[in-house]
Amino acid sequence: MADLWSTNFSEMKNISLAVPPMVEQRVIATFLDRETAKIDALIAEQEKLLALLAEKRQATISHAVTRGLNPNAPMKDSGIPWLGEVPAHWRVTKCGRFLSVLSGYAFPSAGFDHNGNGTKLLRGVNVSVGSLRWDDVVYWERSTDDGLDEYELQVGDLVIGMDRPLIAAGMRVAKVKEEDVPCLLLQRVALLRTSSELNSDFLMHWLSTPMFVAHFSPETTGVSVPHISPDQIASFVIALPPNDEQRKIIEFLDEELGRLTRLCWQSEQAVQLLKERRSALISAAVTGKIDVRHAA
Repeated sequence: MADLWSTNFSEMKNISLAVPPMVEQRVIATFLDRETAKIDALIAEQEKLLALLAEKRQATISHAVTRGLNPNAPMKDSGIPWLGEVPAHWRVTKCGRFLSVLSGYAFPSAGFDHNGNGTKLLRGVNVSVGSLRWDDVVYWERSTDDGLDEYELQVGDLVIGMDRPLIAAGMRVAKVKEEDVPCLLLQRVALLRTSSELNSDFLMHWLSTPMFVAHFSPETTGVSVPHISPDQIASFVIALPPNDEQRKIIEFLDEELGRLTRLCWQSEQAVQLLKERRSALISAAVTGKIDVRHAA
């Protein structure tokens, strides 16, 4: 059966419609204008709430990783204009001192396997905001002494998409989980492996802040495909608390961000239900399934 987009004019002329008298058409239109306006206002309120929750999420992360959890902690000037004051006992340093950055290997696409034979390749398309996605996967058949061991990812590694690192949903940085391995690192994706002094989850929160975006964006503005380099990542300045404090901040953010995520999910569900209600109401009114004459 042809759909609306493939139906030509001569066929559309033969489509049968239930057409009420003009007076009743006006009544239905008036009713729908009023009722859909109410639903649209509710949708707008939920979308406004989603925007506020996104701002709250960013503000919560930024404050925790730059100010810590103790509001009474002595502060010092970081010496970095955009960073301002930080707790006096924190170190202000380039994150490259505490991590290694490895760009992926240039696997030739001619050798890709699409049938599940070999080891998954982690490409840029697989790096989403906060997680890895495997709906589009290619594989590589490994051989003995192929020199690819250093590109084998480990659970807990951080990876970042180097082409278009920032999308509407946020930074394309994710942590490798048990279900993601084994996989090999492809070019255009960077592996960030931290030392014992820098918790990878703490670094991931830093990389999710607008401060990291402001760090690399001047060099990518106007470029058709924005790209960040290992040097740009390593030169990013962070305020680094002691390990135990990093862990407390991570635990706090896990709880707070989890709460905000649940609120976002509830609002998204409300928007979806309201949109479904809107469509159902229109359909029922214009097909006569509900009598709106008295309601109007």
